[in-house]
Amino acid sequence: MSVKQIRKTGTILAISVLLLTGSTVAAQTSSSNSYRVDEYQFGTGGDPNLNSSSYNANASLGSLGVGDASSANYDATAGFLTPSEPFLEMSTTGATVNFGDLSDVTTSYGAAQAGACNCSFYVRSYLSSDYTVVTVSNPPTNESGFSLTAKSTLGAPSGNQNTEEFGINLVANTVPAAMGADPSNQPTGSYADGQAATGYSTTNQYKYGVGDIIARSPATVGNQGVGLTNYTISYIAKINSLTRAGLYTMNHDLVAVPTY
Repeated sequence: MSVKQIRKTGTILAISVLLLTGSTVAAQTSSSNSYRVDEYQFGTGGDPNLNSSSYNANASLGSLGVGDASSANYDATAGFLTPSEPFLEMSTTGATVNFGDLSDVTTSYGAAQAGACNCSFYVRSYLSSDYTVVTVSNPPTNESGFSLTAKSTLGAPSGNQNTEEFGINLVANTVPAAMGADPSNQPTGSYADGQAATGYSTTNQYKYGVGDIIARSPATVGNQGVGLTNYTISYIAKINSLTRAGLYTMNHDLVAVPTY
């Protein structure tokens, strides 16, 4: 039996890059040479800036319509406080995974969980039609530049002593051990609609491909995806007798891409 050392050091999710792509977004306004109205309120009144030295508040009276509506062609949010600026926010929790010494007869594993959410990263969106999260890092790589073999086909961890592989998923697992968590939409699934992407959404099944979409908001009709989704990444790794010796590390870089 051969033993190699691997350690995932530093911030496992090192970089969050927000890229804005897709169609141009435009908020409807009414204007003339003398005025411009960006948003409308139909009701008996209100004040968006009630404050004192002790509090800040927003108030409305008699709004005639509140809530969300959407179809395949549009999204709408009604209510007194409905900002028109779209945004996409992504944040990582600084979670780390340490595989210790790898073996060719057993699979090493771990989930990146930290922060208040006990997760790997979260994505918060507002007024975006959908978003995707793409993984762009190479598998764990040693000092000489040799990387573990990415598990290109979705499947369970291999028990073959001759197999070298590295894979991830974004759901709760029981094999090779209890680890990870399903994506958690906040405050409920009626708001955010984030989910693990195909290939990374099957319990106890793993894969990895540089450039793969690992999570997404699918622009569900009737659900505008205006909340927050917590995501947890689970990792597996295994060497074989030919794996180069060394200290293998991976700073896991992710890219979030919204569509408006």
